[in-house]
Amino acid sequence: MTKIDRSTYAGYGDKKTKSTPSNFWVQRFIDKVTLTIYPTANASAAGSTNKLKIFYTKRIEDAGVFTNATNIPYRFVPCMTAGLAFYLSQKFAPQRSQEMKLFYEDELARALAEDGSPSSTYITPKTYYPAMT
Repeated sequence: MTKIDRSTYAGYGDKKTKSTPSNFWVQRFIDKVTLTIYPTANASAAGSTNKLKIFYTKRIEDAGVFTNATNIPYRFVPCMTAGLAFYLSQKFAPQRSQEMKLFYEDELARALAEDGSPSSTYITPKTYYPAMT
């Protein structure tokens, strides 16, 4: 399967097409991530199995009540703190501002790159060779 971006998925005319899935689109929200597979698998195209195994990293929950979460996606938290350190350094430690600015720009680039859709991402099914007896 090949990762596609939002505009490619939006360009598909019939979203309810049933066939062997070949593309997927990941949409990230603050509190969840959705994975849309295109085209939708049907019983004959799925072959012997109709399962999709997904590996993910689970985050540690915030301390306190559920409403104590930040209003930004968690992958931007290091960028936010680096940006705050940069702006505070301008007032309290001007000699470190350039260092903090470089760190902030690096964290921002990392967070933005995580949302991108690299063309080198491919998902392939596990190859199975039955034993010959």
